[in-house]
Amino acid sequence: DTMTASTSASANYLNAGTLKLLDLTLKPSTSILTSLIGDFTGSSGKQQELAILRADGSIEIWATTSATAAEPGLRMLMSSGRTHSVLRSAVPVRLGGSKRDLIVVGSDSGCLSVLDFNMAAGAAGEAGLRPKILHCPAFGKTGCRRETPGQYLAADPKGRAVMVAAIEKRKLVYVLNQTSSSEDNGNSGEPKVTIASPLEAHKSFTITFSLVGLDNGYDNPLFAALECTYNDYNDDFDDDDMNYTSNNGLDKQLAYYELDLGLNHVSRRWSTVVHSSASVLAAIPGGSDGPGGVLVGGEDWIQYVHEHQTNLIVAPIPRRKNHPTNKGILLTSITVHRQKKRKFFAIAQTELGDAFKITLHLNPENPAEVQGITVSLLDSLPIANSINITKSGMLFLAAEFSDHNLYQFERIDLDDAPSNSTAIGIKDIFECTTSRASELATVFDPSKKLESLRIINKMSSLAPATAVLVGELAGGEASPQIYTLCGRSELSSLRILRHGAAISELARSDLPGVPGGIFTIGSKYIIVSFADATLVLSIGATVEEVDDSGFLNNVPTLACSALVDGGYCQVHPSGVRHIRPNGQTKEWQCPGLKRIEVASVNSAQVIVALAGGEVVYFELDSLSGALTEASTKEMGVEVACLDVGIVPKGRSRSLFAAIGCRDQTCRVVTLAPDQLLAQRSSTALRARPHSVCLQLHEQDIFLTIGLDDGSAMRASLDSSSGAVGGPTRRFLGARPVGIVRATVNGQSCTLLLSSRPWISKSDPSGKYSTLPLSYVPLDHACLFNSDIIPEAIVATAGSTLRILSVEKANENFNQTRVKLRYTPRQMCLLGGNLAICEA
Repeated sequence: DTMTASTSASANYLNAGTLKLLDLTLKPSTSILTSLIGDFTGSSGKQQELAILRADGSIEIWATTSATAAEPGLRMLMSSGRTHSVLRSAVPVRLGGSKRDLIVVGSDSGCLSVLDFNMAAGAAGEAGLRPKILHCPAFGKTGCRRETPGQYLAADPKGRAVMVAAIEKRKLVYVLNQTSSSEDNGNSGEPKVTIASPLEAHKSFTITFSLVGLDNGYDNPLFAALECTYNDYNDDFDDDDMNYTSNNGLDKQLAYYELDLGLNHVSRRWSTVVHSSASVLAAIPGGSDGPGGVLVGGEDWIQYVHEHQTNLIVAPIPRRKNHPTNKGILLTSITVHRQKKRKFFAIAQTELGDAFKITLHLNPENPAEVQGITVSLLDSLPIANSINITKSGMLFLAAEFSDHNLYQFERIDLDDAPSNSTAIGIKDIFECTTSRASELATVFDPSKKLESLRIINKMSSLAPATAVLVGELAGGEASPQIYTLCGRSELSSLRILRHGAAISELARSDLPGVPGGIFTIGSKYIIVSFADATLVLSIGATVEEVDDSGFLNNVPTLACSALVDGGYCQVHPSGVRHIRPNGQTKEWQCPGLKRIEVASVNSAQVIVALAGGEVVYFELDSLSGALTEASTKEMGVEVACLDVGIVPKGRSRSLFAAIGCRDQTCRVVTLAPDQLLAQRSSTALRARPHSVCLQLHEQDIFLTIGLDDGSAMRASLDSSSGAVGGPTRRFLGARPVGIVRATVNGQSCTLLLSSRPWISKSDPSGKYSTLPLSYVPLDHACLFNSDIIPEAIVATAGSTLRILSVEKANENFNQTRVKLRYTPRQMCLLGGNLAICEA
């Protein structure tokens, strides 16, 4: 029995081992590992772009807009999608003569990737929205290993070489070249990039802490590395030998590595001892733009170091009031910004979040000589993983424990700010202790109020998430919420995530009954249709009912629209009413006892379906201005829905109409003058169609069909033949699906109405996606534009009229934030309350 049970358990284990698991990400990572500034796509003009490396392995390109623009901030241009790798480092590279930057990425793949984000490389189709991998040479094993290069990356400012380093021992240098040949490069206007075999610059028993590329003009490329060389302790040793002194071989050093382009060789050219707490480097502009060299940041001190600098230039950083005098303050990041020729400054941040402006004082007679350094308090900011400064005077901060912020500089001259200058009397770097810094440093009171910067844009971040709870705790919502504890100290919060894009309700008004449809006439009228009446509302400073619009008020409205000649068209069950610009009206009456079942109108065309399956097509005569009957057709089956599409720019008519029939088919007919209502294609459906919509996306036409079973189908439509491509189907809810054309953030999209509203649009990567809207179910909706509200949706839910705006349609979840005072650790449910433990 024991053997049988064991065998059975083993068989079950083997069966379980054959299972295939699929990883689906509900929400992309919001944490930023590092960010780069440059011109990567060539599509943003004079505005610079940000390359953002996410923790989930994706790379995004964002365009920065000026602070004086109508909507200052950031706009996503491209995304690499998930690379399924651990990104470790990245650096921008601009080859000589090029106008764009490439991105060199180090990851756990054991390869060095050179990426080109040129949007023109494949503008037709989705390929233009993803980067092109120019080179991906392998140099080591996969995984984040201490001896596998990829942790640090540095590039020569002239784009001639890239150094990739491991945490320990190994360093490789790749020489980049470009040829005049443009074959296989994806863009005939760009030279072809080549990469040479790596050159080794290894040094055993050496740990690397930071790496930068020095600006050496057009001389041989130089790289600066912050290193610590240790002994080979294979035998027993005394713990006392591990003290950081100047004689035991454990001092940190700043080393220069030179790439000799003539000999094709890398050598360790020069080194010097720096402070034992040094942790970060920043390269100073050199050649004709500055003195060159590096800034070395550590605990309490910042130092300028260069190969030919003979005197010690070091300055303490200002300290917070009441900060312990025996506790150091570590500099975690330094960013250098070039303004003009020989004009630049640096921004350094400490582990407490205080940001300082660092200014170097040059010798007027010899600009290559640095005489002193000044450290001035800028502002107290969230602790950053990366800081970037644009030429337009904006600062992007990729925060470690809170939302990422985009700031605008209000001032850069900090004459009245707490400052420290070069320390006098210090002749040796080992005299730079914490106690000495406490004596020399200026003291300031930290303030949460920004003095030199102004926030103009925020990018939400959930990092770090310390606890997560999932459940329907709000009561009465369609889907459960995700409760997560985020952040640290006073920047922490409780985030409530709801699946769907956020909706802002701008206005709400009660109606005299439950409407059967809603329409808008440009920015002038809102038409609300009831079972036996039509309500016409005028749009202005206020929304008011009017009686002199020319619309019939005693009949329901099936469809209406503004016409290209300035008139209006109203379709009601008994006929088609044409209201001319001069106020005169002309009516087309249904023949006999027939009535109009469904209708669709655009700015120049009208198509109606009568009871029995007869379709009548009308067109606006451009000469006479009359709306005339152009053709009729018997479909042979009752018509459930139809759509005439919209008139493309530069055209006088829509070329196709979609007709949904009760025999579970959708037929596409042509509206070409010589073949009016001729059928071009037919698509069999799984259920009866409830609504159809022809949507233009750039030069492509898409057909969307809403079915009675709560699902929607989407397919491409050939603009020449009218043939329908392979459709995709998605279940949306328990109610029949209504379809409405809408515009969000200047982009055409489709609103789908079922047991909850959905929006279907292209995401920044070029993929068409369907996202729910975090709002109550809507019965009818229509696009709404006015001078006050440029892009909105007017909709009905029950007997209420609502004006809505879609916010952040690219995000799968919308957030509600509850601020916390301290770092949250755990949370749990106590009865009907949520208990949070903070520390």
